Amino acid sequence: MAGGHSEHAATMPLKPSRFLMLASLGVLLFSANASATWSVAAVNPDTGTIAVAGASCSYMVYGIARVLPGRGVIIVQAASNDQARSDAATWLEKGDRLDTIMARLTATDSGYAIAQQQIALLSVDGKELPRTFTGDEVEDVKSSKVAPGVSVQANTMASEKVVPSTFAALHPADWNDDEAMADAMIRALLAGAAEGGDKRCTGTGSASAFISLFRKNDNERVPWLNLVVYGIEPGKLDAVAQLRNLYEDWKQSRPQPASLQTFKIPGLDLANN
Repeated sequence: MAGGHSEHAATMPLKPSRFLMLASLGVLLFSANASATWSVAAVNPDTGTIAVAGASCSYMVYGIARVLPGRGVIIVQAASNDQARSDAATWLEKGDRLDTIMARLTATDSGYAIAQQQIALLSVDGKELPRTFTGDEVEDVKSSKVAPGVSVQANTMASEKVVPSTFAALHPADWNDDEAMADAMIRALLAGAAEGGDKRCTGTGSASAFISLFRKNDNERVPWLNLVVYGIEPGKLDAVAQLRNLYEDWKQSRPQPASLQTFKIPGLDLANN
């Protein structure tokens, strides 16, 4: 293993704005070079639902995760190597164990520039604890924390409290339904933001954020819930707070599924709208 640390469709009724655009999910399915990120992944073994959420001071954090509905999730952030994410998904689909997948990803000759990556692997079947890895060259403050069904990982954070506070808001993984799971994911991001979030976004903690939930029979490209905020000028607004607002609006209108419209907010300035 290379140097690093590892651990065992209706739209919402929103206020009109010249900055608000709607787009289909497919437009956003690309890899983001999220050089600083805190993220959360969770699986509900009772329902098979997978949830993933993240925030960053980068322009667009969406794309750090690959979800295989009914099977598991892979997060590759920091340098966010797309080939590592793709290969891990192939191995997970084949049924390989998380330990085996992580060993391949973190091998010194893997070709993934592993010292610059932060990785999380979770499986729906619950037979293994989530696995995380943080490369030596990933920027501080960096850490991760796992428990059955839950993984939190972060780098370039403003405080060592980001990960434990995020984790505490999410754990334990005993959600009654998918909406309760989504509520917990939003709470977790907000808890990390309250501890300062990404240290590059002074005063706001993030410039982009997202949440996605995949039910076990969902198409990989059409999750049950998918909300994205990106392109906010660093230091102007907190993307996590804006994501929470979108999520609350979604709960009021309850489109099914939310991913029929993915919300993008480039340069949003609510104070002027």
